Amino acid sequence: MSPATIRAILAAAFLSALLIAQRPASSPFPGHVRARFSILDEQKGPTGVRLRITNPQGEYFAPLGHLSQVDTSRRSAGDLILGDDETSPRRLYAYVYDGAEIDLPHGRYSLEATKGPDYHRVTRELDISPQTKAIEIPLRRLWNLEAKGWYPGDTHMHFPSPSAVRYEMECEGLRVCSLLLLKSGYKSGKPGDGHFQNVEHFTGKLHPSSDARHFIQVGEEFRHGLLAHLIFQGLRSIVWPVSTGGLRENGAGGFDWPLMLHATEEARAQGALVTWAHWPYPSMEAPLDIALGHIDSLDILTTGNPFEHHPILVDIYKMNGPKAYSTPPLEMYYHYLNCGFRLAASSGSDKMGLNPPLGSARTYVKTAGPLTYNSWLDGIRKGRTFITTAPLIEFTVDGKEPGDIIALKPGKASLRIKAQAASIEPFTALEIIVNGKIAVSTMQASIDQTLEIDRGGWIAARAHGPTMLPYGATWWQMPVFAHTSPVYLDMPGRPADAHASASLLLEQLGYMERWAQSQANFPAPENKAETLAHIARARAIYEKLLTRL
Repeated sequence: MSPATIRAILAAAFLSALLIAQRPASSPFPGHVRARFSILDEQKGPTGVRLRITNPQGEYFAPLGHLSQVDTSRRSAGDLILGDDETSPRRLYAYVYDGAEIDLPHGRYSLEATKGPDYHRVTRELDISPQTKAIEIPLRRLWNLEAKGWYPGDTHMHFPSPSAVRYEMECEGLRVCSLLLLKSGYKSGKPGDGHFQNVEHFTGKLHPSSDARHFIQVGEEFRHGLLAHLIFQGLRSIVWPVSTGGLRENGAGGFDWPLMLHATEEARAQGALVTWAHWPYPSMEAPLDIALGHIDSLDILTTGNPFEHHPILVDIYKMNGPKAYSTPPLEMYYHYLNCGFRLAASSGSDKMGLNPPLGSARTYVKTAGPLTYNSWLDGIRKGRTFITTAPLIEFTVDGKEPGDIIALKPGKASLRIKAQAASIEPFTALEIIVNGKIAVSTMQASIDQTLEIDRGGWIAARAHGPTMLPYGATWWQMPVFAHTSPVYLDMPGRPADAHASASLLLEQLGYMERWAQSQANFPAPENKAETLAHIARARAIYEKLLTRL
């Protein structure tokens, strides 16, 4: 029996067991009706959705086997905090598969079901009577991007277990998910002490609950409270010590060593994809690692509105000092692109509890050939991505897609720009960004026009709107937002103007240098010397950019 067959059998057994658990033999309470959900995709195949049913007073009713409320007054056992402000959902929901059941009193209800941004939202009124036997939820695609080779995934989660992730993927319309192990620190004990999450699930291989259409693998979030949080996807073995520095990521008194730079070297030696988690919090080491070519992508949407800096995260990660620390996340991404660093846009939910939903921020990747876990990571590596919380977006420059490079002759060039977007949530702007500036903006759903370009650099598209989605903690919310990775423009002698960007990043690099000289806790003097040498290498790169015309 092949490994693929074994995985399919395990996945089917998991779903069957779950459905059986949702079908108790007992009768409903008096005055209630037990109804079964019929959830079918466009091919009339059974599937799952994220579901919310409420009465006219707004009271939520949970399907059988699901929570009807979240107790925010107490904390759960183990590493996960279920009842705090960050992990409690703003609006209760349930993941249900075709065949699940619910007990409802007689009356009228409102139903809302979603299956990610690819499908139209299903909203309908229900009249529940003694004759009600089934509740139908027919699904219809908004846009079939998979037919064009684009596949959605979530780069960053710590909850739930891999098998439960597989179930939630079905309900959220996701094809790839990276569950990450991590380490958090203790306040007392030996320096660097802490506790781990998801280490027991790590094998360096696909999880057995994966099948021919859904891919789950455990990766790693390597963390330091000032330098970076980095995601390693596609690892064969764990990169130790998983966290460095002190609290919160590592134990009190832990060493600021090895650097993130060393961890990325080890991860890349294994063929892993290296992503900056919840960009840019924290990011002291970013101008070093990016300049030296150690980062493949930035997870931009994980912490809410990319147009705004988040004061609480600034406080958590002590991001005070250089101007970069008061510059919004999206603008910081543009500064690195202006310097000529080719970084893909990526995103994940950073799911650590019931909130936010899996894939609330997701990455769409165009793969070369059939979808596999590795082909999806390779697509990110090549910059063939867009990220979104709701809008779906297509974008080309002279027929070239995100990640492609267009060679131009010196002088002026005319480029045909095409973009279109569709969304289950309203957006108010579809924009073309050239070297960090808005070149085209419309309230329409498509753009097809020619732009005159007189220098190289990059072009990307984005769509956004004012609605803030009911995910995340009260101190940050997910916006309606999508952004493509760039199409790059190579014009000899006329690259993007990098002077302001390089100056900003040099200032931030100097901040890290002062930290390394006087504050960092290195195991030995030679570690400080090595750190300063790496910083000098990066400084030379930015200083050269200052002289570029």
